[in-house]
Amino acid sequence: MVEIRKARESDIKDIVELTERIWKGYTIAELLEKKYGLIGGKPWYEYKKNEIERFCKDHIEWVFVAEVDGKIVGYATYSLDFERKVGEVLNNGVDPSYRGRGIGSSLHKRVLQALKEAGMEIAFVSTLEIDIPAQNMYKKHGFKELVRSIHYSQKLK
Repeated sequence: MVEIRKARESDIKDIVELTERIWKGYTIAELLEKKYGLIGGKPWYEYKKNEIERFCKDHIEWVFVAEVDGKIVGYATYSLDFERKVGEVLNNGVDPSYRGRGIGSSLHKRVLQALKEAGMEIAFVSTLEIDIPAQNMYKKHGFKELVRSIHYSQKLK
């Protein structure tokens, strides 16, 4: 049985530890590394882990975790723009060994509920073109494509 709950400060270590497995194959940082090699002396997932850890420390109230038998197997982060009333789904991921069980959808539904409870009028999310599972889930939850984005890179000499 999966439990979706608000994250606690004590969960941050487990959230960060999951990050590499969750996002492998789905980040721009990893794509850049594949194209140009190691960037900044660290692998892509170290940057992603640092980003997630900083976010959790700064905004633990905007983080949910999915727990199975006392083990954190996924997490979702979001942000709230109270001025514009736009809530953004930031990171929503599940450990690959727990995928296909509806855990990502459960996390996503809980984030959408939190956005509504906070008075947001619009929910926004973005994902990469290569992340077909995420696209399918967002469509399933009623999101409509707004616009595509193109990312370019260039090696500077």
